[in-house]
Amino acid sequence: MASRSSAFWLFIVVLVLLHLVLRLALGLGIVPDLLIVAALLGARRLDAPAAAAFGLGLGILADSLAMVAFGASAVAFVVGCYVGSRTRSFFEGDSYLFVTLYAFLGAWLIAVVRYFAGGYMGRGVELSHLGTGAPLESLYVAVAAVISLIAYRAVSGQR
Repeated sequence: MASRSSAFWLFIVVLVLLHLVLRLALGLGIVPDLLIVAALLGARRLDAPAAAAFGLGLGILADSLAMVAFGASAVAFVVGCYVGSRTRSFFEGDSYLFVTLYAFLGAWLIAVVRYFAGGYMGRGVELSHLGTGAPLESLYVAVAAVISLIAYRAVSGQR
């Protein structure tokens, strides 16, 4: 059982490192936010306080890369990971359909919290972004989450 857990957390570390390499080292802005993917997938494996702490760590990492609104990602990741960990109480299993819906709603929740916590309204970002741009970004994150999970299961041989 320990090897399953360590293999999953190694997968999460790989997602974070892949995000950093693709976004920072290579400057590919078209890559989905793999930090959100790592946060949401990891949160499902943790209890609520640990998931909130995990989200705080990833949120601080995301904020360290941001030019504005320092702290908004940390707050958003804490909320997203806390809510994500609580979904285990209501939904069991990790089917691809569930992961798609879970990642979409989780990424959208993070976008909403970032919008309000980061003061984007005062910087000219319209509220309509939450109904137009944010769902498309969330869909992109959801597709990346499912593809990542498929790759993890193929490499690890786990279901």
